[in-house]
Amino acid sequence: MARGVTFLVNPSYSPFSYEENGELKGLAVELVKLLSSEFGLEAEMTSMPFEEAYAKLQDGGEYALPTLVFTPQRKSQFNWVGPIAITPTYLYARDTSPDIRSIDDAKKAGKVGAVRGYYSQQLLAEQGLDTVIFDDEAALLKSLLEGDIDLAPFNFDVYTRLTEKIPESSKLRATIVLDLDMTYIGFSKDVPTDTLRRWQEGLDGLKSSGDFAGLYEKWLPGRPVPGVYTLLTEEYPPVTYMGDGGPAGFVTEIVRELMERNGMKEEIFLVPWAIGYELASNLPNVLLFSMDQTELRKPLFQWIGPVGRNTAYLYGRADSAIAPADLDEARKVGTIATTKDWWTEQLLRDLGFTNLKSFLDPLDTVRQLMNGEADLAIFTDLTVSELVQNAGYQMKDLNRLLEIQTNYFYVAASSGTDPEMVLILQKTLDSMKRDGSFEEILRKYVPNVLITPLLLQSSTPATVRLQSVVNSLQIGELASLTLEENGSTGYIWDVRVSNPNVLSLAFVKHGVSDAGEESLTGASYEVEWTFRAERPGECVIVFSLRRPWESVHPVKTFAINVKVE
Repeated sequence: MARGVTFLVNPSYSPFSYEENGELKGLAVELVKLLSSEFGLEAEMTSMPFEEAYAKLQDGGEYALPTLVFTPQRKSQFNWVGPIAITPTYLYARDTSPDIRSIDDAKKAGKVGAVRGYYSQQLLAEQGLDTVIFDDEAALLKSLLEGDIDLAPFNFDVYTRLTEKIPESSKLRATIVLDLDMTYIGFSKDVPTDTLRRWQEGLDGLKSSGDFAGLYEKWLPGRPVPGVYTLLTEEYPPVTYMGDGGPAGFVTEIVRELMERNGMKEEIFLVPWAIGYELASNLPNVLLFSMDQTELRKPLFQWIGPVGRNTAYLYGRADSAIAPADLDEARKVGTIATTKDWWTEQLLRDLGFTNLKSFLDPLDTVRQLMNGEADLAIFTDLTVSELVQNAGYQMKDLNRLLEIQTNYFYVAASSGTDPEMVLILQKTLDSMKRDGSFEEILRKYVPNVLITPLLLQSSTPATVRLQSVVNSLQIGELASLTLEENGSTGYIWDVRVSNPNVLSLAFVKHGVSDAGEESLTGASYEVEWTFRAERPGECVIVFSLRRPWESVHPVKTFAINVKVE
């Protein structure tokens, strides 16, 4: 039995947690109860206002706050189990307010409210906005409706529940996305590691079984359900974008196919790039796509791909005389519009450009160029046409000027994501490139793409074929062996590594018979074991062929020696 944890429940955070007639209710409350009963995890719950609970969590002891939004600033202060909810936070305004397209617009809009102690208060402060502080969301909403403040941040699901019975809320509208709320169960630092592991494994188990999805649908019907892995993408047509039926684009389709071929059903969330990049830089089990692989980013992520390539160019207005002949001249123009945290922005910084103006939304980057607020802008050949069109302009309104750089882009897996899963997805992508499905998807969106370089490139490390004699490997190198077995007749291989600290089993791939998958029953098939060299040392891999129900004694045994240097 795991040691008991006291859960400090926010009584006014519906639909995640709230108090009604003295009883605690909500998604997080039911989830804690379900995890406790299903997996034997000791827990008790008590109602406590968020600010008080947050302070108690910081002080230590065995406490948990079941509705804590992850932020990079909070990362080292607590332990994290989740995510249990993923929801955007918007800045809301009255419908009579001026158009809000950026934080700069928000700074000019008037008074901005926030709830005391909530991360959105800190987020707004970091963006340079002074805030009027309120005790809870109900008071914040009332002040916005009455015109005492001009803008207020709300988690979309909390806002939806708050405004269900308030007709006046129809006079409000969402403006810019402030953040994507990754809501976790936050545990104090004193909670034992084994306890945290059991809570996370229990949650992952509920997600895999579908029980979590059922609970989520009860409280947040129709909303995307967080999975074991979080898939994030951005508005970057035709690569990735929000279509009529949800996230679309050729890389989105490729990722969906990767998931389907591996029995994964994770939802895809579309967010501004800067928000997705920050989350992928700080949380495990996040897949962010598509990401250009730069020297700065390369060691920060694990890479699945490439899934495409593009070339960055500087663009100017067609009616402008500004046309730098080289990079030196481009560094001297007044302002170049960029999109925040895109590889193109980082590229210009690395090339010594200091005349950059950054925007969260790439459509605003287009608009700033076209309305004369910027002299030049940087885009890629693959996406510029649709961005310009979506911003209300045509390509004839722009001139393509200087070519800057060509890059491949990938699906990036965050640090801490299971390397075995990353390798499996990469091998699946390689298979898609071989069977023609990758090209079919890509040409549906970009008919005239030069595809040969993409088909020849892969992030899969070179794999050594294990030999019957002594095998020498380098740290990080992969090695594999393929054998035939027949599960129908009971002849299966057992594999044991004498020192898994030296050599780990990365993954096992079961193939199909020559006659196809339908013929597996009664037919032999191939199994490939892939191992990863972890650290210097020696070990032995023992392969044993046996029929489990007849005897514990193997029919055949052989061993392979491996030395890692």
